Amino acid sequence: MKDKTLIFGNGPCAHYIAEDLLSTGEDIVIATTDKTCDFSPSEHSESIEILTDTRLVSCRGSVGDFRILAARNNKEIKRTVAGVIVAEEDQRKSNFSLYGLKASSCVITLSQAKELLLDSSHKQSIFLKAKKVVFLTGLVKESHPAIAEEIMHSALRLQSDFNLQTYILTANLKVAADGLEALCRETKEAGAVYIKFTDTRPEIHSKSNDSVQIEFVDEITLKKFRLTPDITVVDETIVPSDYAVDLAKLLSINTDPDGFVQADNVHRFTVFTNRKGIMVAGPSRSIQTYSDQITDAANAALVSAGRMAGLQIVPEDRAEIDKGLCIRCLTCYRLCPYRAIMLNTRVVVEPHACERCGICAAQCPRGAIHIKDLEPESISNEMATGERLQEEDTFMPFLVAFCCSRSAIQSGELSLRMGHKLPPGLKVIEVPCSGSISFDHIYGAFERNADGVMVLTCHEGNCHSEQGNIYAKQTVAQIMDMFLQIGFEKERLAVQTLASNMGTEFAEMVNRFEANIIELGPSRLKKNQ
Repeated sequence: MKDKTLIFGNGPCAHYIAEDLLSTGEDIVIATTDKTCDFSPSEHSESIEILTDTRLVSCRGSVGDFRILAARNNKEIKRTVAGVIVAEEDQRKSNFSLYGLKASSCVITLSQAKELLLDSSHKQSIFLKAKKVVFLTGLVKESHPAIAEEIMHSALRLQSDFNLQTYILTANLKVAADGLEALCRETKEAGAVYIKFTDTRPEIHSKSNDSVQIEFVDEITLKKFRLTPDITVVDETIVPSDYAVDLAKLLSINTDPDGFVQADNVHRFTVFTNRKGIMVAGPSRSIQTYSDQITDAANAALVSAGRMAGLQIVPEDRAEIDKGLCIRCLTCYRLCPYRAIMLNTRVVVEPHACERCGICAAQCPRGAIHIKDLEPESISNEMATGERLQEEDTFMPFLVAFCCSRSAIQSGELSLRMGHKLPPGLKVIEVPCSGSISFDHIYGAFERNADGVMVLTCHEGNCHSEQGNIYAKQTVAQIMDMFLQIGFEKERLAVQTLASNMGTEFAEMVNRFEANIIELGPSRLKKNQ
């Protein structure tokens, strides 16, 4: 049996993904909460299963072996799939209240306007008796290019198909997307009038007959104007759908501050999530224009098609749990950012899902989790330089810098290529994530004659492991408190954040740290003192 991909969604993005995967010979399952599915494959119908009126109940397993439990008409549906793609549609909330308006036959939302324009017959369209249509967008709070695109397309249709005069009242018109500037020029050439407000806002009044009156001062001519449109179209706020939010919780996917199903993390773009094998595309992950959705669909299909590469080989350098030491406290289960910890008859690590960040090993209270080459003993063996430096007559500080492989290591290499001079006693230790640094790693560095220890991590929001940098800061802060209690200089320990392109800043940080350590003098913990 071929591996299947499960797609959640029933909109254009989900359909594009399905078509792309089918064209590459993939088997797919489409699951939608809608009563019907609009997707009609051009061919390969034997490779697709469509589940309508279906909601996810739970998802177990990991990439290559996700075990799905769903429900339809109070009946359980079970499927095993290799990968999951969330491509649900977004949700619109009207902005009537922002403009002091209420829905009526003369005041409609942008979605309603689009729906009316989709009716090719136009027989029931309210636009047939109208002469002037006003669009309100971004006057109270910032809008989005996706909204601007929809407004401009609607205005263009009204100008050409209905021969209406359209006005677009806006503050900052968002055209920072492919083709929107050209679309804006096209609407102007078709007769649409743009009225831009910077320092002032129009006065919008609802009349007793549900009509709207708009008064404003033109910021260029300083003349007063009044508009009495037949139809007023109000923009909308785009938010993730309620079901997309539910899916994020059930699939254990990190979301952004607005609830979209992808963390605001540079390492997740374009379609990745914190869980290997689970992707998110289109309106589920962000507010997008139609062209953005097509691009997302292609990216998701491309990643999904290559998903199984390497899954036949079990990684040897992933986390392993010593069942003799594990007391099932579930600390690792709670903290794993990739949901690679599974609860079976005992706590185990799913090697294909593990990203080797080391957070579980660093935070395990029993030291029951081991990762090859990340053990404190293994890393301590890389610090033999500290013993040789002590033979110098002049004090040359031995500095250990634990550097995240995705940020500080790269900025350090960039610093050398830029020609910056780094401390001669600096020993750089590469770790997959700063969250892997434990008390034992830092104590081990001082036992190996380090005069100072740095932990160089990613900026907040840029950590591949989401919170590895936060755990690193907490570890350093706790050790600093202990140093204060025993009378040891806390200044010998530092934590800093870096991005991979900060070569100059890397040199400044380590040289400044060296100067501080020289002022403090040799560590009192040196074995050869």
